Amino acid sequence: MPATPLIMDVDTGVDDALALLLALSSPEVELVGVSTVAGNVPLPRTTDNTLRLLQWAERADVPVYAGAERPLVRSAVAAADVHGATGLGAAYLPEARTSPAGDGVEFLLSILQARPGEVTLVATGPLTNLAQAEARVPGVLRRARQVVIMGGAVRVPGNVAPTAEFNFYADPHAARQVLASAAELVLVGLDVTEQVGLEQAALQAHAGVRAAFCRAACEPVIAFKSAHYGFAGMHLHDPVALGAALWPQLFRTQRLWLDVETAGDLTAGQLVVDRRALASDQKPQGRPVACAMAVERARFLELFAERVLTP
Repeated sequence: MPATPLIMDVDTGVDDALALLLALSSPEVELVGVSTVAGNVPLPRTTDNTLRLLQWAERADVPVYAGAERPLVRSAVAAADVHGATGLGAAYLPEARTSPAGDGVEFLLSILQARPGEVTLVATGPLTNLAQAEARVPGVLRRARQVVIMGGAVRVPGNVAPTAEFNFYADPHAARQVLASAAELVLVGLDVTEQVGLEQAALQAHAGVRAAFCRAACEPVIAFKSAHYGFAGMHLHDPVALGAALWPQLFRTQRLWLDVETAGDLTAGQLVVDRRALASDQKPQGRPVACAMAVERARFLELFAERVLTP
């Protein structure tokens, strides 16, 4: 079976880096390019981290495009307290010898228009680049074969606010615009990603250069999780989202009517699910989106370890 053409839109912190390594290690994937966005750390860091990682993984041939440096409306937020000052935890990668190949939004527009129905887009950061692309060329996201989004929380609490997941909180207006698009969306939120925890002991059980990088990168995330949640490990948010694109058979999805709250001191970025039993002449709020609700955790962790952690 031919490899799936794939674009990754990332805010490269620790779990984005792990997702990129998973993509590079998966024969099912033809990684066409990577666009970056401000999120876990500012845009210069997310872009530099991506360039360094691809070079270190001996895939500097994959082009990187720098996208949006700030959210559509709100002030920028970051997560350096979780991902470390550089975004890659305690890991160090050599300085990149390559530079960004161009603008991230223009890259998305170019590829999606040139290859309609072919390319899967996996977004693991705030959705600013996707929203800007859709605003410039309405309907362009519909040209993707599928858009898989790491974001939101359906039935579980948020991880940065009481009801909001980080990516949607960082740019709620972009999240709302992308969810309202006509694209074929799959939402992979905290309901599923927090089912897949990589324990510190499992990381320490692997030898080799990649495992050593992963241990160093995950160090501040594990410290944060241990201090605040009592879990000595990290949840594989972004690799799980990529997994939904690569191995949909491991996931159970449910179609739900969704919208995103863009305002409110406590609720900005909240994924709103309309569960009302409305009369037939009424429409629920938002639009119906396939939401991942369960995953075969053990099998996913096995695949992740085989491809990312094993020498």
